[in-house]
Amino acid sequence: MLKIPENKTRKRFRIAQCIFYALLVMLCSMPYIQGATTDGKFFSYSVLDLMSFIGGTADGTLGDAFLNYVMYTPILIIIPIIGFFFCLFDRERNIKNIVSLLCCAAGIVAILAIAGVAMSLGAILSILIYLLISFLTTIAIFARFTKDSSDDNKKQNIRK
Repeated sequence: MLKIPENKTRKRFRIAQCIFYALLVMLCSMPYIQGATTDGKFFSYSVLDLMSFIGGTADGTLGDAFLNYVMYTPILIIIPIIGFFFCLFDRERNIKNIVSLLCCAAGIVAILAIAGVAMSLGAILSILIYLLISFLTTIAIFARFTKDSSDDNKKQNIRK
């Protein structure tokens, strides 16, 4: 994990990753899980709604199997926060890219495990954004090994 000064290209990738992680945190207020109860009532819950059930009693519309998943929903908001802070503060090392790929994989697995077949719009958008972040992270890893044209221009101006 050698420290390499950040150039414009790597900075743009890092900022884009931070923006998408912040968007993932905001998506936690959109419906993640939807379905219908046995008596025909439709329900739709966001991550923040599910977190409000933790430590309290449900109003009876939630089944026991669903309440077991409620305890794991903080994972859906913790994963993008971890990715955001690593991308925000790690400017010279490659740890942010490794953590970002791990966060993307963990986020997709968590959404598929928690929401399952009852996925709603927020969960689908989050999966798409995780895929976009993993693509950006992969490009950022390879951008680390390339030179930025502005660095070459600066060196040429100094030599003149």
